[in-house]
Amino acid sequence: MKSILLHVGDDRGFEGRLQAALDVARSFGAHLTCMQPRRIPAYFGADAAGFGAGAALVAELIEEETRAGRAVRNRIEADLSNEDVPFSWEEGIGEPADLLIAASVLADLVVMSLPAPGETPPASVAEVVVRADTPVLAMPPAARGLDVTKPAMVAWKPSAESAKALRAAVPLLARAASVTIVLVDTPEGGDLPPTDAARYLSRHGIRAEVEDRRTGGQGVTAALQQAARDLGAGLIVMGAYSRSRAIEFLLGGVTKDFLESSPVPLLMAH
Repeated sequence: MKSILLHVGDDRGFEGRLQAALDVARSFGAHLTCMQPRRIPAYFGADAAGFGAGAALVAELIEEETRAGRAVRNRIEADLSNEDVPFSWEEGIGEPADLLIAASVLADLVVMSLPAPGETPPASVAEVVVRADTPVLAMPPAARGLDVTKPAMVAWKPSAESAKALRAAVPLLARAASVTIVLVDTPEGGDLPPTDAARYLSRHGIRAEVEDRRTGGQGVTAALQQAARDLGAGLIVMGAYSRSRAIEFLLGGVTKDFLESSPVPLLMAH
């Protein structure tokens, strides 16, 4: 991992994901690219009451947004100048997820934040995971950096998405104190059994244990989160949306649950 893309914003989760991006960059001697999206308010013209100052108001809002964005950039660049990580800056106007996806084509990892309960995320992790071809490191709102040496857990499901996430995570898994592949209520054998995943990792010099868990009536998400706590995991690796994303958001699913309440940082791929 030599090119890390960081979503820059003035939200509560930024400091945590900044520290995580720096942790990863230091671990791999990587370059940090800071992407700062800016939304510009749309101009819809005068309203039915004859309000005619719309253009002037929008121009003022744009200027305010520009000033605020410049202040954020100045502050962050000043902080980064004291770090031992090379960095560069990009900015764009538009939806944050769209800009991050466009900037990710030559990145090895995108670092974003999960929202706190009841909050609207500054950028949609789900959008970036599904539409980008680059894995996403999604940081919980309370996380303050990423300890790459802590145990790692792979939430395994026999799917192409799980396999893609596993491949993307190899550099991080190689630095973890231990790696455990956890499957929940999944029958042994068949296509892509967890033993195949462990064998794949072994070829990269990574020893992984396989652990089978049962839901016991508590659901797959709860079983995986309990496993992460039991293992002391500092990172969960999982594939995203192995069924239709629309169906998962309508009916619920493991990906949706973890995007809403992951106990530890997530590395996700689709």
